[in-house]
Amino acid sequence: MARIELPPYSMFSATPAYEGVSAEIEGVRQNVIVFGLMADAVVPDASDTLYAVPQAGEGRLDLISQQHYGTPELWWVLASVNNIVDPLVGVVAGQVVRIPQKERLAANGILSV
Repeated sequence: MARIELPPYSMFSATPAYEGVSAEIEGVRQNVIVFGLMADAVVPDASDTLYAVPQAGEGRLDLISQQHYGTPELWWVLASVNNIVDPLVGVVAGQVVRIPQKERLAANGILSV
Protein backbone atom coordinates (compact mmCIF):
# COMPACT_ATOMS: atom_id res chain seq x y z
CA MET A 1 0.00 0.00 0.00
CA ALA A 2 1.33 3.45 -0.89
CA ARG A 3 2.38 5.83 1.86
CA ILE A 4 1.52 9.54 1.77
CA GLU A 5 4.68 11.63 2.02
CA LEU A 6 4.29 15.28 2.95
CA PRO A 7 6.94 17.99 3.17
CA PRO A 8 8.04 18.70 6.76
CA TYR A 9 6.70 22.28 6.60
CA SER A 10 3.17 21.07 5.82
CA MET A 11 0.72 21.63 8.66
CA PHE A 12 -0.62 18.17 7.79
CA SER A 13 2.74 16.40 8.23
CA ALA A 14 1.88 15.37 11.81
CA THR A 15 -1.59 14.13 10.83
CA PRO A 16 -1.70 10.32 11.07
CA ALA A 17 -2.38 8.12 8.07
CA TYR A 18 -4.07 4.82 8.92
CA GLU A 19 -3.34 1.81 6.72
CA GLY A 20 -5.18 -1.49 6.66
CA VAL A 21 -8.63 0.11 6.57
CA SER A 22 -11.13 -1.18 4.04
CA ALA A 23 -14.08 0.63 2.53
CA GLU A 24 -16.70 -0.13 -0.06
CA ILE A 25 -16.06 1.98 -3.16
CA GLU A 26 -18.48 1.68 -6.07
CA GLY A 27 -19.73 -1.64 -4.72
CA VAL A 28 -16.25 -3.17 -4.33
CA ARG A 29 -14.48 -3.65 -0.98
CA GLN A 30 -11.00 -2.08 -1.24
CA ASN A 31 -8.08 -1.30 1.04
CA VAL A 32 -7.70 2.44 1.55
CA ILE A 33 -5.50 4.85 3.42
CA VAL A 34 -7.39 7.11 5.81
CA PHE A 35 -5.69 10.48 6.20
CA GLY A 36 -6.61 12.33 9.36
CA LEU A 37 -8.04 11.44 12.70
CA MET A 38 -10.33 8.43 12.85
CA ALA A 39 -11.79 9.62 16.15
CA ASP A 40 -11.64 12.90 17.99
CA ALA A 41 -8.47 12.94 20.05
CA VAL A 42 -9.68 15.94 22.02
CA VAL A 43 -13.26 16.98 22.62
CA PRO A 44 -14.61 20.20 24.15
CA ASP A 45 -14.48 20.40 27.95
CA ALA A 46 -15.63 22.92 30.56
CA SER A 47 -11.99 23.46 31.59
CA ASP A 48 -11.06 24.85 28.15
CA THR A 49 -9.89 28.45 27.96
CA LEU A 50 -11.98 30.65 25.68
CA TYR A 51 -9.68 32.78 23.51
CA ALA A 52 -10.90 35.63 21.29
CA VAL A 53 -8.67 36.09 18.26
CA PRO A 54 -7.51 39.72 18.66
CA GLN A 55 -6.86 40.78 15.06
CA ALA A 56 -6.74 39.61 11.47
CA GLY A 57 -3.76 37.44 10.64
CA GLU A 58 -3.51 35.97 14.13
CA GLY A 59 -6.20 33.36 13.58
CA ARG A 60 -4.05 30.65 12.02
CA LEU A 61 -4.30 27.55 14.15
CA ASP A 62 -0.55 26.92 14.07
CA LEU A 63 0.07 30.43 15.45
CA ILE A 64 -2.53 30.00 18.19
CA SER A 65 -0.98 26.62 19.06
CA GLN A 66 2.48 28.21 19.25
CA GLN A 67 1.18 30.97 21.52
CA HIS A 68 -0.62 28.64 23.96
CA TYR A 69 1.42 25.42 23.82
CA GLY A 70 4.86 26.55 22.69
CA THR A 71 4.66 24.50 19.49
CA PRO A 72 2.79 24.97 16.20
CA GLU A 73 2.32 21.21 15.83
CA LEU A 74 -0.80 21.01 18.00
CA TRP A 75 -2.91 22.96 15.49
CA TRP A 76 -4.95 19.78 14.94
CA VAL A 77 -6.02 19.80 18.62
CA LEU A 78 -7.53 23.25 18.13
CA ALA A 79 -9.19 22.17 14.88
CA SER A 80 -10.65 19.08 16.57
CA VAL A 81 -12.00 20.75 19.70
CA ASN A 82 -13.45 23.70 17.72
CA ASN A 83 -14.95 21.57 14.90
CA ILE A 84 -12.89 23.40 12.28
CA VAL A 85 -13.06 21.39 9.07
CA ASP A 86 -10.60 23.43 7.00
CA PRO A 87 -7.65 24.53 9.16
CA LEU A 88 -6.12 26.44 6.26
CA VAL A 89 -8.90 29.01 6.48
CA GLY A 90 -8.18 29.83 10.13
CA VAL A 91 -10.47 31.91 12.28
CA VAL A 92 -11.44 35.55 11.92
CA ALA A 93 -10.69 38.42 14.29
CA GLY A 94 -13.09 38.42 17.21
CA GLN A 95 -13.99 34.73 16.86
CA VAL A 96 -13.74 32.79 20.13
CA VAL A 97 -11.94 29.45 20.07
CA ARG A 98 -11.58 26.82 22.76
CA ILE A 99 -8.04 26.15 24.00
CA PRO A 100 -7.74 22.87 25.95
CA GLN A 101 -5.61 23.09 29.09
CA LYS A 102 -2.05 21.75 28.84
CA GLU A 103 -2.69 19.38 31.73
CA ARG A 104 -5.62 17.79 29.91
CA LEU A 105 -3.49 17.26 26.80
CA ALA A 106 -0.75 15.77 28.97
CA ALA A 107 -3.26 13.38 30.58
CA ASN A 108 -4.25 12.22 27.06
CA GLY A 109 -0.60 11.69 26.07
CA ILE A 110 -0.63 14.52 23.52
CA LEU A 111 1.66 17.02 25.21
CA SER A 112 4.49 16.74 27.71
CA VAL A 113 4.38 19.43 30.40
